[in-house]
Amino acid sequence: MARFSNPIAIAGMGCVLPSGLGAERFWQAARDGRSGIVPLRSADFHSRRISAFGHVTQEDHQRCREDVAQNLQRYGALSMIWGVSAVRQALQEAGVDPSRDRLTFGLYCCQGGYTHPSLESYADLLRDCTAAQGGLDSRKLAKRVLQDHALEPFLVLKSLSNCLLGIVSLAYKLESECNAYMQGVAGNQAALREACAALLSYRVDVAIVVGAGSELDAMALSALVQAGVISATGADSFRPFDQAGTGGIAGEGAAALILRRSEDQPGARQTQLVGLSAHAELSGLELPAYPVDLLVCSGSAIPERDRQLCETLAQAKPKAITNIQPVTGLLSAAPSLVDLILARSALQAQCVPPIIGLSQPVAEGLPFATGTSRPARLHRCAVLNRDDNGFSACYQLEYRDDPRDS
Repeated sequence: MARFSNPIAIAGMGCVLPSGLGAERFWQAARDGRSGIVPLRSADFHSRRISAFGHVTQEDHQRCREDVAQNLQRYGALSMIWGVSAVRQALQEAGVDPSRDRLTFGLYCCQGGYTHPSLESYADLLRDCTAAQGGLDSRKLAKRVLQDHALEPFLVLKSLSNCLLGIVSLAYKLESECNAYMQGVAGNQAALREACAALLSYRVDVAIVVGAGSELDAMALSALVQAGVISATGADSFRPFDQAGTGGIAGEGAAALILRRSEDQPGARQTQLVGLSAHAELSGLELPAYPVDLLVCSGSAIPERDRQLCETLAQAKPKAITNIQPVTGLLSAAPSLVDLILARSALQAQCVPPIIGLSQPVAEGLPFATGTSRPARLHRCAVLNRDDNGFSACYQLEYRDDPRDS
């Protein structure tokens, strides 16, 4: 586990998730054991095999639109708007403002769920080009596609990773260092690593790390089924580390963190990111050198895979293990960011949230958090994330009553 030369303080956090708007709503759902996974809702497709999804509510989406200027809303999908809102929340908690403070800001974005044009785009276009008599107006369709580029603004850029970066930059008038990464654990790890490097080298004073994405698309869900990532059995609950698990359930949302050098962050209490490691294979991942009070770990809800993962979890010698995926579903863009928000919330509250629905653990002897949340003395925490392709990342956090103890 590579430790930083100086600790990095998590100064602010924000999110828009199936649990609701804001980190406090997310933490409350985790602590209460309340899932945000509900029956799948889409105007464009229906599936009996995929029957549940972690939805961001329409009410929360409408509230997020207030953070984005009208002229920017046309340049991205719904999740881009959530990303802007998550950044606003995180900046507000951190007490910094790019338009006011004479600080150098860095922006590091992870965008998920956009490796192809969305089915919704095609559906909207076909509806718009349907004549009153019910037939397709081919002339109008050709004009819209060839002359008006009607599928979506910046359609080509959607297949890259810079749409979120562009919208957040414009929304907050950021003009300094910026980087864009694709989705998943690898993308989150790259963004966080670069943000920390920029802070430690004094290239920036404030690092904004944000991820946003949604898998609410028939093509995306089909690809996840074919890859064995999500369940195709009509499952309505996500049960990681449980013998009754039947696979994952997809979700959507956005999460943002504000990182600062600990020495620059006022206040007595800090949650500090003190080290990270990553490896292409789980077996090569370097874990913390000492036992941790809490381990936040992602799971697959496929019993055999989770059983193999437990062999690695045992090496970390955690006092408690929890998982947040039953609240949110699988998040393509911000899996590690959301887990870091959960870890920071647990450290601040000195409380261990339960794994929702876990009743038959796939491995014995591991301290999985079950039942209800419970108070605990938490000082050291680790976050362990693993992609379906095997790439893994681990983050080490410490809670300090006095930053001078670092």
